[in-house]
Amino acid sequence: MSLFDDWGESLGGITDSIISGGESWIDGWFDNETNKVKEAAPEQQRPKEEPARQPNGQPINYQPLTSTNMMLMLGGGMVVLMVFMFLMTRGK
Repeated sequence: MSLFDDWGESLGGITDSIISGGESWIDGWFDNETNKVKEAAPEQQRPKEEPARQPNGQPINYQPLTSTNMMLMLGGGMVVLMVFMFLMTRGK
């Protein structure tokens, strides 16, 4: 019986050390992933960018699409569509 007791104690010690080592490894892995998530905040990682400027230092003002440009684009699209329809019906 003494042999089985010795083996049992040895196996018990081995499993205890494996389990405690595994727990510390898993805890370290979770801590590492938590730190990665905390450090991945985009507002901290992005470099500060200055807006575009002209050579004399004036900022460039971007203007939205005006109604005149929008009407020209729609009119041009309609002309292209009408030419396409004309050519399609002419081919019959």
